[in-house]
Amino acid sequence: MFNTATFQVMKILVVHRQKETVVQIKSVLSGCNPVVLHTESGLDGLLTSRIEHFDLIICGTDLPVVTGFELVRSIRTHSVNRNTPVIFLADEVDEKTQHLGNALGVAAMLVSGDVTNRLADIVQENVKPEADKDWNDLLSNTRLN
Repeated sequence: MFNTATFQVMKILVVHRQKETVVQIKSVLSGCNPVVLHTESGLDGLLTSRIEHFDLIICGTDLPVVTGFELVRSIRTHSVNRNTPVIFLADEVDEKTQHLGNALGVAAMLVSGDVTNRLADIVQENVKPEADKDWNDLLSNTRLN
């Protein structure tokens, strides 16, 4: 269960191919009424993360154009989200994925099937939403809100 008392509205960037995954993430985190922006490719996620601050970034590892690993590496070096917690979603979290995720400083790595069971707890432990300056532009550009 998600503790809504600890959270204000969060801005989340989800970079994932499957819209169903985005719907699932929104459902799991609905207690904090997040503003979710979704991009389907790593390149779109990278461009978005360079200009807009987010409280959390959730991304798949296997993305078109720019992989999730490349996305996070670039975010960590050239982005306003340099210190933003990132959660990787993968079909399988093997030793290589674990090693790369740790090297990139991701907050957590989840198997896609564990989103419903574990995501809310991970977010509650790792994400501290910041008071936002102005995110009305994000609201108007988000297809899922």
